[in-house]
Amino acid sequence: MEKISPVYARLILREVVRRDINPAPLFCGASITREQLLGGGDISMADFLHILRTGHEITGDDQLGFILGRNMPVFALGEVGAGMAVAPTLREGLQLMEAHSRLHASYVVVRIRSTFHGLTASIGYHQDTDNLERFHTETAMLILQRYAESLLDHVLADASYRLTIAEPDNSHVYRSALHGSVSFAAAANEVDIPRRWLDLPSPYFHPELWRQACLDLSRRLADTASANAAPYSDHVAALLRSSEPPLPDLVTVASSLCVSERTLNRRLQQEGQSFRQLKTEALAARARHYLRNSNDSIESIAATLGYQDTANFRRAFRNNEGCTPNHYRQRAQKTG
Repeated sequence: MEKISPVYARLILREVVRRDINPAPLFCGASITREQLLGGGDISMADFLHILRTGHEITGDDQLGFILGRNMPVFALGEVGAGMAVAPTLREGLQLMEAHSRLHASYVVVRIRSTFHGLTASIGYHQDTDNLERFHTETAMLILQRYAESLLDHVLADASYRLTIAEPDNSHVYRSALHGSVSFAAAANEVDIPRRWLDLPSPYFHPELWRQACLDLSRRLADTASANAAPYSDHVAALLRSSEPPLPDLVTVASSLCVSERTLNRRLQQEGQSFRQLKTEALAARARHYLRNSNDSIESIAATLGYQDTANFRRAFRNNEGCTPNHYRQRAQKTG
């Protein structure tokens, strides 16, 4: 059963009470009572969707998602937020969020990927959220924005937000709440964060607390994984996807998971993967991206990806793609 932190439902309850509206309908038809919400732990996704839908109906407020997001400091994300708060950099905090977000809200999918200009965070959902998806996305976007701006002590006016919803009548509300550029009817819910912000040292970084948070979250992720899940493979793939080239080595990745290299290799093997395979796939994806979207020379791309010898890059690319980098680029240009 999909679960979510009770924080969001509690904020809806608080907003309803603050407006002098009877909160009883929030719990009519739910499997929890007001007392259980206020005093208990995670709640079912079904109960949260009921409370969110009812909260929207009885308040008549189309800005409910923004109201939730504005009131969500990073520590409200529980163990995940506690780790993000003491991360060395914004990039590493977001990487932690991607790797462990399901521990906070099991229906949410956060994907982070490195791009030419910085980093893109995508937000998706395992479960159908019906016509309430925009509220979830609004909240998530504001949480990301608030986290980044609190870490950097700077307004992210150069961020770019893309939302899948059609442009609403109150689009000015979105452009006021989200501090960068905002576009609608996009293919995915995403935010682009420029590179210049990602690796600045955070004044809140605490080495011992950061390491302990990574260790605790890694253990919880392994404990809660289903029989068909591949938590270590997913974590390694996510870390490689969101890192700047040259990509991190086995020692660095194992350290981020607070396990030894030998243990990580064994875990990956149990999941039918290997670090070499995952890194090769990540390098191949990055190479394809550069060849399609840049005019950089093959030699420059090889050096960017960490190859000391361009011939090794050409060989590796041909083994993965069945053609040379030049042929791949020419074919991509022809197909548009």
